[in-house]
Amino acid sequence: MKKIYIKEINFLRFISITSVVIYHYFPKIIPKGYLGVDLFFVISGFLISMYIYNEISDKKFKLLNFYNRRIKRIIPATIFLLFAVSITSFAIFTKVDLINFSKSLIFSIFFSSNFFFLLDGGYFGPNDKLKPLLHFWSLGVEEQFYIFFPIIFFFLVKFFKNINLLIWFILAITFLSFCLNIFLVNIGGSNPAFFLLPTRVWNFGFGVLAMLFFVKKKQNHNSLEIVFYIFMILLGFYYNIPYIPSNFIIIFFTFMLLKKNFPKKFFLDSIINNKFFHYIGLISFSLYLWHWPILVFVEYYFVYEVDFLIKIYTLFLSIIISIISYHFVEINFRYNFKIKSLYKLLLISYIFFISFFVYINLKKNISYEENSSDFIAEASLTNFKCEIHNYKFYKNKRGCVINENLDSKGSSEIAIVGNSHAQMYVPSIKPHLVKYKKQAILLPMTGCLPTLDVNINKKCMKISNQYFLDYSVDENIKTVIIATTWWHKKIFNGKNYIDDPKHLILGNSLLNLINKLKLKNKKIFLVGPIQVPLYELPQSLSRLIKFNHINEKELLNKLQVNKKVYDLEYKLVNSLLSEKLQKNFIQLDKIQCDFNKCYYSNEEGIFFADGSHISKIGAKIFTKSFEIIFE
Repeated sequence: MKKIYIKEINFLRFISITSVVIYHYFPKIIPKGYLGVDLFFVISGFLISMYIYNEISDKKFKLLNFYNRRIKRIIPATIFLLFAVSITSFAIFTKVDLINFSKSLIFSIFFSSNFFFLLDGGYFGPNDKLKPLLHFWSLGVEEQFYIFFPIIFFFLVKFFKNINLLIWFILAITFLSFCLNIFLVNIGGSNPAFFLLPTRVWNFGFGVLAMLFFVKKKQNHNSLEIVFYIFMILLGFYYNIPYIPSNFIIIFFTFMLLKKNFPKKFFLDSIINNKFFHYIGLISFSLYLWHWPILVFVEYYFVYEVDFLIKIYTLFLSIIISIISYHFVEINFRYNFKIKSLYKLLLISYIFFISFFVYINLKKNISYEENSSDFIAEASLTNFKCEIHNYKFYKNKRGCVINENLDSKGSSEIAIVGNSHAQMYVPSIKPHLVKYKKQAILLPMTGCLPTLDVNINKKCMKISNQYFLDYSVDENIKTVIIATTWWHKKIFNGKNYIDDPKHLILGNSLLNLINKLKLKNKKIFLVGPIQVPLYELPQSLSRLIKFNHINEKELLNKLQVNKKVYDLEYKLVNSLLSEKLQKNFIQLDKIQCDFNKCYYSNEEGIFFADGSHISKIGAKIFTKSFEIIFE
């Protein structure tokens, strides 16, 4: 039964790996190419459940044999890749990036890197392209599924003698996982929904359901069905259905394609069973492993955007190495080595990787040399992020409690409202919370402005207004601190996007919000704009220095800008807000800038952790400005 499907499966693997690779190298060509991973998950659910179901039916299923089969399939190529990436990272990474890599390595060898990258930031951030093992998040999810699923599925097959009951049970689990995914996304938990197995089970579940329908009915597709389903899968990489997870189209129509057999001959047979597509499908695992870290290392060295031709060369190199890995590692170890030998290899490898991690992290306390690449790169790790255990439900939404365990009592008296540019000031505010024994709650609006009548888009307007309805009437909250991004040149007013080059529309919208809060007897403070680099400052500069791409004069110019640049952008809105709010308008530019220059660093370090969020040092220099809130 499995052999009937192998060529069609490899065609789907071809679509999956091609979309992922092209997205990583040329994202504009396939804007949702990362959804190829979801297609992989459906295929995995189909194949693994098919294998287990056949083995159970033939009374040959043994759990240990299943795990040994997975080890032979996954481990050799993975270890080979991890050795190569570890050595390369050691050779070219700054100390900070190497330490971060070593942590991701440990999580990766235990197939739990999805947890690491969930806590480390995410998948789509600008810094994520510097993480050579970022793509291992999907291997973490997949292997976690492989650990638990065979046991659960074995007992389900034994318990539900009727295949219809088994289908209904799997459908219920799939539906629950789908609902959990939507729920987390809607409360601002898109990262957990992206990285965690419980919110990914529905991807695999559709594959399992496809297998059960395939076994139950054993029907053939007609040609038009196949064309339509493939077209819809391809469309899913470009089109999104409102209020439906963007991967639903791809997952659902992959399910529709897999649940019936392909006819032996039809007019698309020469395409679907094309030898090239088939071969790319065969090497898809090795290609998935290698294409990303090779691109990361190339982009790491060049610092700025890599040109098209270099990316083509890099892609060609990754394909060549993937072919070598497939034939000499993946296939060779799968068929020519006994499982005991692979266990020995696994043990030796784990000793090496753990030793590598220990060595790198024992060296992390060595002092950084001033003006070195390591000194500058250090700032990249210090952007404040709310700890997961501090997130609480606030009126059916997310809230992060600040200073909960430091002598504060009762509910939060202070609300910090805004997007990530409100969150980044928490380290500046927290010392005052501790001093005055106050508790605050951060209300993160997930990339949206806190304003009511204008915003980034229609969805953000809804989010902001929903939060406002809650915190504005909360009698426990006496003080509201508002902070946001300021550099939006266009802004949505509910009907269309309008120009706002001097940010006066945004400024007046903030004043409107403040006036409404004053009617609710709230004390309001607004954090004004600062000069931000708008490029990955510590990461970029550290690599420019490391690879001798920059001299001292150029470095100095990148660590400061003319004050006229800031004034040209923000003078009018600052004048408006300072006149209306007076001392309740917190002007951090007075700390960051002098009469001539605005600075991105001082003798203690770099003020920014990335292109716009302040670092630990940046938070420190701004701390005094927030004391007025507590006076």
